[in-house]
Amino acid sequence: MRVTYERQPAELLPTPKHAVFRNGRFPLVPGPITLHADPSLREAADVVRSELVKLGAAPAAAEDASSSRAIRFKGPETMPSQAEEELRGQAFPEQSYKLEVDASGATVYALHLQGALHGAATLLELAESSGDGSVPELSIADGPDIGRRIISPTLTWYAGFARAGFGTQLWDGERWKTFVDWCFRHKINALNVVMYGFWPFEFPAYPETELRGLRMETWSEEIGDWVEVSFTHPNLRKPFLQELIRYANDRGIEIYAYIGMNSYSGGYPVVHPESRSVLSPELIAAGHVNNYDSMCTSRVDVRDYLLASVKRIEELGFDGLVFEESEEVQWFCQCAECKRKYGHLPPNDAKHTVTAELLAEYRKVLKPETLIGIRWLREPPIVKDEAYLAAWRDKLPEDVKLFWAPGLEDDDREFLKWARVFGPDRIWSRNCEGSGFAASLGRIPYLIPDTFPESLRNYAFQHLWNDIAQFQGAVNTNCSAINGYGFEWYGHELFFMATAQYGWDCWRFDRDAFLAFASRHLHGEADGERYERVIRTLPCIHETQICPTLPSFPFMPNKYVGDEGAAYLAQCAEAAERAIEELAAIAAAEGLSRIRRENAEATLVMARRMREVIRAGLFFNRFLDERDSGQADAGRLREYATQALRHAEEDYRLIKLHYFDTKAHDWTGVPIGEYYVPMVINEYKKTFHAALGTDEFAPDDGVPYMVGGESLPWEWLLEWGPRIAAARPLAALRGEGGSGR
Repeated sequence: MRVTYERQPAELLPTPKHAVFRNGRFPLVPGPITLHADPSLREAADVVRSELVKLGAAPAAAEDASSSRAIRFKGPETMPSQAEEELRGQAFPEQSYKLEVDASGATVYALHLQGALHGAATLLELAESSGDGSVPELSIADGPDIGRRIISPTLTWYAGFARAGFGTQLWDGERWKTFVDWCFRHKINALNVVMYGFWPFEFPAYPETELRGLRMETWSEEIGDWVEVSFTHPNLRKPFLQELIRYANDRGIEIYAYIGMNSYSGGYPVVHPESRSVLSPELIAAGHVNNYDSMCTSRVDVRDYLLASVKRIEELGFDGLVFEESEEVQWFCQCAECKRKYGHLPPNDAKHTVTAELLAEYRKVLKPETLIGIRWLREPPIVKDEAYLAAWRDKLPEDVKLFWAPGLEDDDREFLKWARVFGPDRIWSRNCEGSGFAASLGRIPYLIPDTFPESLRNYAFQHLWNDIAQFQGAVNTNCSAINGYGFEWYGHELFFMATAQYGWDCWRFDRDAFLAFASRHLHGEADGERYERVIRTLPCIHETQICPTLPSFPFMPNKYVGDEGAAYLAQCAEAAERAIEELAAIAAAEGLSRIRRENAEATLVMARRMREVIRAGLFFNRFLDERDSGQADAGRLREYATQALRHAEEDYRLIKLHYFDTKAHDWTGVPIGEYYVPMVINEYKKTFHAALGTDEFAPDDGVPYMVGGESLPWEWLLEWGPRIAAARPLAALRGEGGSGR
């Protein structure tokens, strides 16, 4: 008897296009089990053999197609004509597969190795999630909706500039392999690995640019103080990068290096400060800073270094290089030579001109098969003239791919304009940075915007809902790829799963159905519902939002003070408590897998931080109300001030305890403080000291006043943000810009 699931089984994400599940199961574990593959698909069998060993199976050494327990890979040379016809009818035949499982074993039909690997991934995901190594008897015909499904994790993120290392940047090679395994199971077929800052690999020609022996301070809970340490990237302690690239390639996953065009490119501008772009006296007087550490490309030493860097990266085995222009939008290098060559151009056009020049030089020294990508033209005005875009298209080397295209700006009309001008085949990514946005805010839990009441909604546009809409828009307009900029893994796995689902089976779920399904996929049926409740209710408040005298953070400018703000904080306090209870219950479950434990514990830290931020804000509001009442009581003022500081300090303690590189610093001459909390605490003290005058609230003049290096160039969002927030994802509407396959 056949059983068709009306509700998609949560074991598989992305969901298969067509699937029939039958009664009965086939045990892959413990074995023995024979693997047989047609010559064209033998590499897929080799991968499955090694994966079965991890599951505890015992694959037989000899191939025997007639074995009663076998996994078979059949290519076009032996597959039935009906299976071949079915595969050729898919949107991407070379990546499609047909999987049959019955009492005798499993058969994967595929026209190409890529499809066979995807079929193997489905088989392995079912076995791994079953708990006993068995898979249901079934029939699946499946294939993706877009050719490349890319994720951007971080190997280094502003290392030696704004940061040292956190999260994935602290992983060793074996931990990276488990992440590649996750990507393989979820049919992600490329990683765009971020390497900003000092290089995480050996560079014999420029050893001073390696992330080795970086002096920094990290928090020691044992002594309750900062300790100075010397940090070396794990890949430099025990190199794994080249092996990891081969491991991923064997599983059909390409690896690209995502680096700065001429900023954050290794440690060169730190070790050689003379290489940095020059600010004129007028710009310095106006308060501009070279916070992106862009380098002067008119210098021969800089050009030589950049060329040597890209050749070294290719030498490591990377399948491509993706470059990002500096996000600085207000000025360009003012040295005599740059002024001579580019001084007649506006700053942004000067920057784009250098980008086109460098890309042309890079193409000359890189292999023809090495992919080259670029993120550029990202500055305001967001809405650009079509002729302007066409002019820059004509200056870009023809084979360079775009790893940025507008994301919901101007009701997606701007994205559709880019698709017309550049062609959808050159668009490999949109502005999908939900996870990276949360990371840049200091790991606050900004996943979906629905936790905000309408009257207090932020205009921050980087969140899960918009990532999904942009993925759908890319599929709908026949773009070549989607790229989820998943800069942070812990607690943000939903962003990675969205890339997997909406690049493969794009139209299966609306966003709410996806959240429910992905939560079950991550945490199982019962705890999945709990996790979904947390994501729908967990508040997101940036520390600067409860301090009205601080400058507005560009992404989240709302200030939660006054009657409406205090009422909202009170609601958030209740929501945070409920979230903590739910997450604690998930984390306490028996037999949690590694990914479930990581996710629950990381999200629980976020929720605990939110509780402290909210409580600090509530007491700060009470202080302001009492101070302005006309009948202020000094005792109550002191109590409210003490409680506000206590909770703000507890927020900072949680940050220092759980995150590695949390100390504010000025390594590059520009004060950087991704977590902002010392500044917020000091601003509280200024307010309290002005009213009470007691030494216990005296501010510290040594605390740097900053809004964070990452946010400085984004202040234009204070003007453009509301327009972006009001935009609608027109490109994602079926039939509106493409085939809507």
